[in-house]
Amino acid sequence: VTKKTGKRFFVDIIPESLTRTNLGTLKEGAPLNLEASIKAGEAFDGHFVSGHIDATARLISTGKIRHGTGLTIAFPQQLRPYITEKGTITVNGVSLTVVDVTKTQFTVALIPFTMANTNLGTLKKGDTVNLEIDLIARYLHHFVTFKK
Repeated sequence: VTKKTGKRFFVDIIPESLTRTNLGTLKEGAPLNLEASIKAGEAFDGHFVSGHIDATARLISTGKIRHGTGLTIAFPQQLRPYITEKGTITVNGVSLTVVDVTKTQFTVALIPFTMANTNLGTLKKGDTVNLEIDLIARYLHHFVTFKK
């Protein structure tokens, strides 16, 4: 963030970020999730989020599910090894728990607070979202795959 004025903020962005994220497709004024990094000594709640987007994906559906409000997202197949039921994933910068996963899509459940305080509550079928896989899953997969 290079500048903040009221509810608006400005950033410098590199071509890599535009290629890997949905940021290049958003209109000015579109809601975004922005949160300061955790500082040493602060309480930790959730999972480790780096802010490095792994891929974009398409929202398949949104609506009521057994666990509350659900988002079902079709994910790129290169992310399949990292997505598991009860595992974590970041959607548009928000740390969430996967409640269901198939070979091609996963569903996350949202609590009312998340719906009201993030841009996830404004998403519609067909919207593009940013995905960041769980850091522990990433490194565990790398370790197991490339173990000598």
